[in-house]
Amino acid sequence: MLSRLIRFARPLRYAWDRASYRRHADTLALRALKARYRGKAMLVVGNGPSLNRTPLDDFSGVPAIGMNKIDLIYGRTKWRPTLVVCVNDIVVMQHAASFINSDVPVYLSWKSRRFVPAQQRGSVNFFLSLIDDEFSHDVESGIGASPTVTYTALQFAYYMEADPVIIFGVDHSFQASEPANSIAVRKGEDVNHFDPNYFKAGSVWGVPDLDGSERVYHLARQAFEAVGRKVVDATIDGKLKVFPKASLDEARVLAGVPR
Repeated sequence: MLSRLIRFARPLRYAWDRASYRRHADTLALRALKARYRGKAMLVVGNGPSLNRTPLDDFSGVPAIGMNKIDLIYGRTKWRPTLVVCVNDIVVMQHAASFINSDVPVYLSWKSRRFVPAQQRGSVNFFLSLIDDEFSHDVESGIGASPTVTYTALQFAYYMEADPVIIFGVDHSFQASEPANSIAVRKGEDVNHFDPNYFKAGSVWGVPDLDGSERVYHLARQAFEAVGRKVVDATIDGKLKVFPKASLDEARVLAGVPR
């Protein structure tokens, strides 16, 4: 009964979000991103444990999109992303204070606004999450839904007309005994992210859906290739096979940084 009610309510919730977003959201920051990095290399940086072996400082100065709790790595690197995106309600609920106080511009899904105090929502930017997973060419109008925030980041990179896009830290491999798309309680150290306290013991987290992620990654690859742009995956020992692979040295060449 509950699952049927949720399925019934979902279209209504998205319709309400769309209406309230159009009426209340400030989209000037999104509009300013349009074509900002046309023809320039850009990083999309995930949160997998491989990030601990990735020399991010070598890529300082290269435009980059970080995701979710990427700021937990700031104490160990001089590198900073150009912007941070987050679409996950659980992450926003847990990390709202960090997003509000971030020196790096943060873009959150409009549906997560209820986890940000109303008087502080001006400290972050919002985008609209759409009900379907169609790859969006215009993030000001909305972002295609998916099981992974990396799909959101790729839509931002497309909108900014980056080329090539270089993926780091998307290991595409998780240790979890719970089913995909379920909400679970974290037990012990977090071995699925670059920081053992990314999801602290006793906190809740959403178990990833790797098959669903692969499906939308294919949509992203098709969108980029349709306009003659490239996405490569330079994740160290990453398990994702959707995008062409690149070594660290190849990534440096693509990004125009010294070896």
